[in-house]
Amino acid sequence: MVASFIRCVLLFSLALHIFHVPALPYLPTSHHVPDPRSRDAGEDTAEGSTLQIRMDGAASAVMAADIPQTSQQSQDITSTDGRNETGVIPNLSITREQVNCSDLSTGRDNKCWEELQLTTWVQNWIVGNTCYENEPFASCFLRKVGYPELDCTGIKLATCTPPPIKDGMDPRVFYVAYNFYAVNQYFGSWYSAVGGAATLAGFNIDEIVQLINPPDDTNLILGSILIALTGIFAVAPGLGFNVGNMLDNIVAEGAKVANSLRQGLVFVENAIIGFPQIGRWLYPIGDSASQIIQMADLKARLGDLILTVQGNLNKTVSSVMADPTEFLAFASQGNFTASAPSLPDQQQYLLYGFNTYIISTALAGNNIYATIAKDTNVQALATNGSQERLNYDLSACIGYTSENVCDTWWYSGNYASTFGLDHFSHIDRGFSDVLTSLFQKFTTGQLLFDNAYACNQNGNYGNSVSVTVNAGGLNTQCLSQLKVLTWDMSCTDVSDTGCEFVEQEPQDFWLGNCGSQSYFSVMDDPVYCVPHSYLGPLIMQRHHKLDRG
Repeated sequence: MVASFIRCVLLFSLALHIFHVPALPYLPTSHHVPDPRSRDAGEDTAEGSTLQIRMDGAASAVMAADIPQTSQQSQDITSTDGRNETGVIPNLSITREQVNCSDLSTGRDNKCWEELQLTTWVQNWIVGNTCYENEPFASCFLRKVGYPELDCTGIKLATCTPPPIKDGMDPRVFYVAYNFYAVNQYFGSWYSAVGGAATLAGFNIDEIVQLINPPDDTNLILGSILIALTGIFAVAPGLGFNVGNMLDNIVAEGAKVANSLRQGLVFVENAIIGFPQIGRWLYPIGDSASQIIQMADLKARLGDLILTVQGNLNKTVSSVMADPTEFLAFASQGNFTASAPSLPDQQQYLLYGFNTYIISTALAGNNIYATIAKDTNVQALATNGSQERLNYDLSACIGYTSENVCDTWWYSGNYASTFGLDHFSHIDRGFSDVLTSLFQKFTTGQLLFDNAYACNQNGNYGNSVSVTVNAGGLNTQCLSQLKVLTWDMSCTDVSDTGCEFVEQEPQDFWLGNCGSQSYFSVMDDPVYCVPHSYLGPLIMQRHHKLDRG
């Protein structure tokens, strides 16, 4: 029964991802009357009142006092079987077919939002009801339908709890009220995951800096860091690749984490496609987002950066709860009707995007570039008999590791091509150990190489990280800041020292003299220096010896 229900929910979520939520119509604003709870009416505003949301789309830093304290947050507190919790119907012991959406005693199901035509019902409710002036939509609805004690106007897990089921109540009232709770819980789990990852992010910075040793003055862009730290946007593909494919190979248990992150992304993606203004806090733009932070200062600034991300999440949920169109952009998907979804409590995976941005920027700061050998599988080249025809040593590439690394290269299934790293200041440096360490703990080849190649192919190299939304979905561009250079396959003669890459002039020491083939004869042909990751056309000739160093 449990497996059947979960499969149904996953299939429904996948269908929503494929058939995106259409843009929602503009909702009429309900009539307003003065709020008797306001200070003008002689009563104090409750502590923790709704944050003031700027509607011009500009990003701003968030002070610590503006957001809930991390210590007050927790993961989704809804029990798995619904026992001992007000308003939670035990769902896991019944099948989807057994849920009667008009009878709350039969359980909850995501199908009920559509079956009960709740989007239309909410729109009609707005027209027929009057709210206090400046009263958030969630507060107005919950107050008028009999839940005045619930406060969902921000990330407030203590006051935004499951609504109790009341005798004879209209199921539509309950389902809409439950969606306020479920959407709030989802953002609460996101908020908690970001806060919980702060300490690990600091450790990661130390280890990455120690591994790559970038210059202290390497520049990082504030807006790019914030997008990367937000977490799930970091796994949005840069060129239309399936999100799951980019995560499933993280570790053995990666598939489970990938599903959770993929679903989390789908919820936000669908909502933003329906109403793009929702993303104004989640991927900040503007002058403040373009500020520079140097690598040496990153760890000291990390606490403030985490608070800013959490504050932006809180501003987002506050806006979603205040505006009926934004609320329906989430609720109308149906994903929040059966239960309150949450992001996985897996801090290391949530940080993969942040790590990728830091790693790629650190590599670039060290004069290290990515290289691509198109339509080339280096492991096949080394083992299918081609080695006998090569004047080039690929003997260390015997087979791919679990990280898809073979010697100093990484193979991309998305592009059917082989990527490597090339240190322009030390072309004989290999990166087998570095790539293995990075992919075991901090990032994936898809995030580091595929995302960088997509950024370069789209003409965006050198730009900061950005999130774009269109009919095709949500894209995170340039999470990896590496410049990708393509081996020029027309460079077939060692005498042509000006031919190495398609995109730019050769690096220093390219085809330099690395000595002779014999220590005993000055008559031997010279050995030509090539980068350690070289996979250009010269490997197929046998007239001249190449040295990878």
